[in-house]
Amino acid sequence: MYGMGSQPRFLDHVRGTWGSFATPAGRVDYIMTKARLGEDANDPERRLTKSLAPVREVMEAGDLDFNQLLQRDLDDHRVAVQLIPYLMTEQANGPAFFPPIVAVLLPFRSKRPSRFAPLEADSKLVMDDDAQWLQQRAGDAFQVQRLAAPDGRPHPGSIGKLWWNSAEAQLVVLDGQHRAMALLAVERTMTKSWQGSSGAKYRSFYEHQVQLLLDERGGDLDLSKVEVPVTVCWFPEQTGEDAKPHEAARKLFVDVNKEARPPSESRIILLSDAELKNILTRRLLSELRGNNRGDLMPLYAVEYDNPQVNANRPARWSVLTSITVLKAIVERLLFGSSRQLQDVTFKQGPGRHNVREQDKFLRGQLDIATLFDDEIDDGGFPYRRDELGNVNFPLGRIDTIAERFAATWGRAILTLLSHTAPYASHSRGLTALKDSWHRDDSSLALAYDALFSGVGVFWTLRASHDDFLEKKAEGLKPSKSDVVVAWESLDKREQDFERLRAKEYLDSTTQNHVKRSNAAFAVFNTQACQIGQMLALGTLWELRKLQGSVDIDELPAFAAALVDGWNAYFAQEHGKGRDRKLAFNNSRSDITNPLNQISNMDTPQAVYFRYFWLQALATPAAWEHVSRWFADPHDFTETLHAARQFYLELLIKQNVSALKASRPGSPQNKLERLATEMAHKTLMRALRDWFYLDQDQYDQWAASVTVPAQRSQDSELAPGTLTAAEE
Repeated sequence: MYGMGSQPRFLDHVRGTWGSFATPAGRVDYIMTKARLGEDANDPERRLTKSLAPVREVMEAGDLDFNQLLQRDLDDHRVAVQLIPYLMTEQANGPAFFPPIVAVLLPFRSKRPSRFAPLEADSKLVMDDDAQWLQQRAGDAFQVQRLAAPDGRPHPGSIGKLWWNSAEAQLVVLDGQHRAMALLAVERTMTKSWQGSSGAKYRSFYEHQVQLLLDERGGDLDLSKVEVPVTVCWFPEQTGEDAKPHEAARKLFVDVNKEARPPSESRIILLSDAELKNILTRRLLSELRGNNRGDLMPLYAVEYDNPQVNANRPARWSVLTSITVLKAIVERLLFGSSRQLQDVTFKQGPGRHNVREQDKFLRGQLDIATLFDDEIDDGGFPYRRDELGNVNFPLGRIDTIAERFAATWGRAILTLLSHTAPYASHSRGLTALKDSWHRDDSSLALAYDALFSGVGVFWTLRASHDDFLEKKAEGLKPSKSDVVVAWESLDKREQDFERLRAKEYLDSTTQNHVKRSNAAFAVFNTQACQIGQMLALGTLWELRKLQGSVDIDELPAFAAALVDGWNAYFAQEHGKGRDRKLAFNNSRSDITNPLNQISNMDTPQAVYFRYFWLQALATPAAWEHVSRWFADPHDFTETLHAARQFYLELLIKQNVSALKASRPGSPQNKLERLATEMAHKTLMRALRDWFYLDQDQYDQWAASVTVPAQRSQDSELAPGTLTAAEE
């Protein structure tokens, strides 16, 4: 084996079998080598163990751009309780073996992504280690050498070396990060180097577990025999000023993992460049991360690292929305269908969508005609502007598309989620919790990271606590580590947050107000309610299109006007102390005559929440802020009435189902008639008590409505009429 040779200019290096292959990310060169444990030494295999790093240790979490994410989140609990014992414990059924770890050399300076200097175009012959090598350098960042035959061509033995300067380049684990973390954890515990490492904050997850295994084996454990294969990759074509090595690494990640266990929906959105929907959703997160003005909700109010494959709801009590909700919003506002926004009585089913129509709608929503010429040249690849869509777009021009989105629809979406009264109150309460957090010990620091900064930490704490409870249930007496204490401390912090949020939203922290605030946010923080608000935005924008030409640059101002209207509504109190901030609370909360009678608040029910948001704008205080945007208020009124009728029909259907259960054997037409009367009374009372609509106004509207039961037979009681007893 060829050794280190003459004194290198680069401190870190690997040596092994050289190879090259082509992928959608371009050409990838690699060296097959190994990393090992054992006593400290300066050989490449020991140094490689120390050099392998997950992204979270290479970059500061606060600086991590969502377009530079390369990995799934680390499951520290699985590494600690499964992989490390597997690595260090004798196996009853054969030896332990890890498949190769894949690491990629990427440019970083001061923990921020950078660029490599151009790699020399031509190789030159150099003597090293008593042999001649073909060598290329990329400035002071890295250098590659390939063993040369006597004729100066690459030697058929394919021996190679890769040298790098850790001040300008880092080995980032692309695949097998959990295996790499197992090696790192053993290495750092064994050499007592946790405190000086970039992963010091994760020490609590590992050190105790590793030390127990080391103590159990005593002097019998020869860690020098623990060797793990590693493939070290680099991109020879991704050097120089215009190169994008981090994007290439993301593509390679998707390539090597496409046959692996399916990643979560959150991770697909964060990683995939194959769909505009994902790219634009990521842009929303990047806008939050880069919001230096502080006029948008904080990024930690969004859950974007959920590892569950089919997670439809956020798991953290601290967040108000999630990356999957943001993608659903992007899909509905930019990809349609157009009918979903234009027809408030249309409820789109789960079937296949017309991709061509969605792409056409996208081009209109972003006014693509003003961005590009008819023909778009993308590095020699031609695109037709009128064919641009979700999966057919010029990757080299994606920044132009994303900038248009961010300045228009993106800003409008974030305006609604950041400034509408309930969501603004949630964010302020969360920030107050963050600012009051004292991180005096490691458990409180871990709990803080779980909510505010450490990607993946929340899930590790939860898994570790579940494991602790399982062991207790089995009659064992597991020690309560800092990790378990950190999870338990989150319960108390949840109660603190609920009080802070109630103070922000209802200006009170009494037990009753905290309860009412929680009931309100049990609705506001659902996908159905948030998507419903965005549908209201999209529907009203479509309404403006019908009334004349629109300029999408006005979208942020239009969204701000809607927010002003909704906030004016929420600020109202009327009769019997009815606080409009509770107007969306459902029938299970302790308010009388609630408008929200939806039996389940799954995502498809967003169309009914759209009606709630529209109804709030129809109140006098709210309409003052919105009226100037509509040339003819009659169109708004017609839209509102259609949405109200659509909701009335839902109430009737729910009542029919309930009556069938309580009155088995009753004729269908009788049940429908009774269900219609009940629905009208429920809706009329709610509009009277919460939305300033008197009975005469309701009766006038109800007289123009024809619902299914009325189509077959007129009701015996005029819709909405109440007896004196019922009043």
